[in-house]
Amino acid sequence: MKNLIIIVALFSCISSFSQQKIRGAEAFTLSIPKGFQRTIGLNDYATIQFESLSPKPNSYGFVIFEHKDELKLAEAHLDMIDYTLNSIEPYTEKQGFKYIKQPYISYQKGFNYAYAEFETNDPESGNIYFLQTVIETKSFIYQILQYCSLENKDIMKNDFVTIVNSFKLD
Repeated sequence: MKNLIIIVALFSCISSFSQQKIRGAEAFTLSIPKGFQRTIGLNDYATIQFESLSPKPNSYGFVIFEHKDELKLAEAHLDMIDYTLNSIEPYTEKQGFKYIKQPYISYQKGFNYAYAEFETNDPESGNIYFLQTVIETKSFIYQILQYCSLENKDIMKNDFVTIVNSFKLD
């Protein structure tokens, strides 16, 4: 009789759980050009971080992604431009913040892309150029933020664009 009570109790616990599927990250690929390597320490939320190697000028980048379902739970009803503006908001408070290009949207390779280019001129870190790219897939929003000194913008921008254009889902 004791075994029967335990089995009934166990069965009632199992049946009280409803099943739902929670999807995790989707597989994606990002290629970094020769002269770059993976690194750590740039951003605590980044899933991928990279930096340039000598003789290229110092430049850095990282990728952050968020599941769209989690954004809905947070009631973040943002379109691509709003999301981009929201994600760069901490930089807008830095001294010398200035847009080089206001955020704009493009549809490429089956995804929505939003781009913004801006600079800051902070006494501590100097004059920094940023390329912020937001990519919307079916289930995720990816942010690719890349930066270097403003004086090296023309040298590094082609590599930054190459990195963004290499994004694909596996």
